[in-house]
Amino acid sequence: MSEPRVEPFAGAAGELRGLLGRAFCDNPGMVATLGDERPRRLARATRLMGGLSGMALASGTVEVVRAGGRVAATSLSYGPDQKPRGRALLPMYLAGLSTGPRALVRLLRLDEFLRTHHPRAPHFFLAVLGVEPEMQGRQLGSALLRALSARADAAGLPCYLETDREAAKRLYMRHGYEVVGEHDLTNLGGVRFWRMERPPRR
Repeated sequence: MSEPRVEPFAGAAGELRGLLGRAFCDNPGMVATLGDERPRRLARATRLMGGLSGMALASGTVEVVRAGGRVAATSLSYGPDQKPRGRALLPMYLAGLSTGPRALVRLLRLDEFLRTHHPRAPHFFLAVLGVEPEMQGRQLGSALLRALSARADAAGLPCYLETDREAAKRLYMRHGYEVVGEHDLTNLGGVRFWRMERPPRR
């Protein structure tokens, strides 16, 4: 099987939000913050991922793998010189507000936890990695991870991420990530998050 082709994304956030909404809708963190009712949660997750995509398009790096003429997987990442500021934050703020007051409170709690534990030293940050559910198991996510790792290795810097899925944790470990923190968020129903880091390789 040939290596999936990773390419920079050129387009609007709307092209990515549906894919990421479907990819993340059933993650424990999404269930805890956006509610148990799946149709409503999917709509909220889609809006939220549209905000994250818009923010990354404005100030980060968005890469995709295409299959069958459409985006099948994407990663949203930030290098050490990339940080959302000012107007770049607007899509995320608007998306958060659109989830409703209860979900917004939970999202703010989660955001506070993530910001508190985010590393301060220079690094590459993998904010989101999502694969269309029916396309999983085809090495698309792995191809995106390798592209990010190559950039980080060239700069001699680590990569950092957070995940709330055991299967994702195992995938990241296969790509050289190590668990640097494990947390049960009691104010979100005990959802477990792993913070992970990949040291640079020569």
